[in-house]
Amino acid sequence: MSSAAQVTMRHWIARTESVAVAVTAGTAAILAGVVAILGHGAAAQSAGLGACLVIVFFGLGALVDAWALQHLEAGALIVVLASFGLRIALLTLASSMMARAAWLPDLNWFAIGTATATIAWMTGLVIGHVSGRWPIYDLEAAN
Repeated sequence: MSSAAQVTMRHWIARTESVAVAVTAGTAAILAGVVAILGHGAAAQSAGLGACLVIVFFGLGALVDAWALQHLEAGALIVVLASFGLRIALLTLASSMMARAAWLPDLNWFAIGTATATIAWMTGLVIGHVSGRWPIYDLEAAN
């Protein structure tokens, strides 16, 4: 049986990460759409590819965060922070590898799409945290 704190934690992760995905996907769609309207189809494709890379990396990291918050009590914060740092490092490595790829249509727009999506992801996390209602105590443990 899950405690109220565990249920709250699961809802917290689901809400903040889903808001982050929605904000990032919306921002990426707007960016790619504007670039495509301006007549740069290859640039729009590169910006969208950069945004998809960000969503995949941070989305997979959310699974690590959820696991750590459910299974590790004292060490959860360390695992979450370490996984975030690792995600940033791996995102940088993957972006630099993709930047060298011959099939990438436009390197500048790929970088713009990646940076914009990363900022949008962080903004989505903040929005998810601020707009959520999170109980700060566990009534079951008090009884």
